[in-house]
Amino acid sequence: MAGKKGRSGGPRGGGRPPKRNPKRKPPRKPPAARGLPWERIREASEAGAEETEIVRALEISESALGDQATLTRFRDVLAVGHARYLLELRKTIKKRGLRTTKSAGSVNALSLQARNQLDWDKLLPVQEVEPDLGTARQRLKDLLVRLAESRSEIEGKRVTPLALLDREARAVEEAHARAEA
Repeated sequence: MAGKKGRSGGPRGGGRPPKRNPKRKPPRKPPAARGLPWERIREASEAGAEETEIVRALEISESALGDQATLTRFRDVLAVGHARYLLELRKTIKKRGLRTTKSAGSVNALSLQARNQLDWDKLLPVQEVEPDLGTARQRLKDLLVRLAESRSEIEGKRVTPLALLDREARAVEEAHARAEA
């Protein structure tokens, strides 16, 4: 045998696709499904998209959602899709938690989704930290000294931090007195 060894033409069944019968019409969509891409709406909601995003991205007109039955179906499809999205997110988080740290990969995107979609950051108790008054006092003192020095240069006479505080207190009292009058 001369030439290439082996088969030519690809795997069995390869070649041209069968010709469609031009007389055969495609099946009709049910009347309720006309006008809106229900499959794309379902896929988008399962991906976590909100109603406004889907309407804008798929260019759905207000007249298409004008019928109450269509609007109800649209919102039902969105609700089911969003519920599936949250369920899949929870499953993914659980699978990620069961994996070893070696092959885990980055979890930043998953963590962000958990915080935004599942409100995980709101479930954690808020830990309030006591302010460090020692350093706060020192910073406040340094700030007052610098303000007094700059005010002294502006006015041409010595201004103390206590005088600055006294001026501010009087200004606040005068503002309250004017507001009450």
